[in-house]
Amino acid sequence: MKTRIISLFFILNSIIPVNACTIFLANDGKNVWVGNNEDESSDMKYRFWYIPREEKSWGYMLWSEKHEGYNDVMWKYPQGGMNEYGLFLDYTAIDDIPVINVSSKLNREEEVVNDILKKCKTVKEALQFIAPYNLTKLSGAQLFIADSSGDYATIHGNYVVTKTTQNFSLTNYCIANGHQEACWRRETSMNLLSQYSSFNEKNITHILEEAAQRAPGDVLTNYSMSINLKKQEMVLYMKGDYTTPFKINLVKELSKGKHSSDLTEYFPTNIRTVLNSCYQREGIASTINLYNSLRKNSPDIYNFRNNDAILFGTDLIRAQKKDDAIAFIENLKNKDHRNILINSWLAIAYQYKGNSVQTSRYLNAVLKRDPDNYLANLYSVTSPGKVIFKINTWTGAQNVKLIGSFTEWLKNPISLEKKDGYWYGEVEIPKGRHEYKFLVDDVYYLADPFNLIYIWNGNNVNSILQL
Repeated sequence: MKTRIISLFFILNSIIPVNACTIFLANDGKNVWVGNNEDESSDMKYRFWYIPREEKSWGYMLWSEKHEGYNDVMWKYPQGGMNEYGLFLDYTAIDDIPVINVSSKLNREEEVVNDILKKCKTVKEALQFIAPYNLTKLSGAQLFIADSSGDYATIHGNYVVTKTTQNFSLTNYCIANGHQEACWRRETSMNLLSQYSSFNEKNITHILEEAAQRAPGDVLTNYSMSINLKKQEMVLYMKGDYTTPFKINLVKELSKGKHSSDLTEYFPTNIRTVLNSCYQREGIASTINLYNSLRKNSPDIYNFRNNDAILFGTDLIRAQKKDDAIAFIENLKNKDHRNILINSWLAIAYQYKGNSVQTSRYLNAVLKRDPDNYLANLYSVTSPGKVIFKINTWTGAQNVKLIGSFTEWLKNPISLEKKDGYWYGEVEIPKGRHEYKFLVDDVYYLADPFNLIYIWNGNNVNSILQL
């Protein structure tokens, strides 16, 4: 009982959600879009809330974390929200900056998102609403506000930064007084925003995908949203899967009355979880039979459009269940024999098995169709013993270094070259098992987001390369 009381105290006093994320605004003069990646621990769960218009308040939606035992009150502590006039709000975490109270203002400890969405239509009105208050809890986060006209502002307990450019991106550092820090997510989104003359769902989603934080890692993009503020329409994605959208029309949702839904209710069931449960109970043969049965009989209930089944295969390789991994991925190949990712992972499974003939066969087939394929290049050792790293991510980064057991980690880091949109390097690596990762912008230590063979050492995750 004491633990529950302490937990409740912690939750209800953590007024400002502390979450890393990337928020950007895209304004082409016709439509105003907001893109938002919510990045947190992978086990975090979420809920969406819909509150219709009342006599003295506008209708709006919220999104919040879920915490067991307190889900009914979490709408009071949202991560963000949008109202029927296209006013959008969301928090980004920053290093704590103590709030300096102004004696002429009232101290306000309550979060402001609900009240702003109820009472305000525009950024200007929102700023007027908060003007009388010291936002005493807004010390370790910035609150981004945008409206359907393209106006925006970033709020902290000590400062307000208003619109300076047509397009804008915000991540996880203080932006007061023009301050900037190295952040590949912000630079990636800003670079892509500058490349488009008009914006639509497709290119907003592309920016979200490029700025997403991918597994493995302790902070991942758990959900993403692209929002047309003029239409109050949202497209949701979960767990970095941009092949499976869910569309929300705020007006339609508000017409249903007050209600809420878990994020997971909007998406097909994750087949990876189901397969893993069956495998633990009954082994690989039953798991393959279950997969085939569900694919045939329940294609709308489970998600067969994304890579969840392939990820189960990588789980088996990582667990050293090499024969089972080969059997399962071969079965996937029989269903979709031209899928390059399936063929790449089948090659890697054979590599771990020690079957160089089959490994070369599948890698060569992949490279013939896709010479730039990252996994096939990574596992195809060229003469004399060189491994090609040709990675297409972190496009906004200023520099990327490869570190690992073969560089004695930070002792001899290898700088990758930015070449034709890739971070590129040819590295001599001896045969055997190696751990590695990337150092991005001399700040971020990131595991390989494409080679999903990795190991956790406490809170640290390293990628594994078996040659």
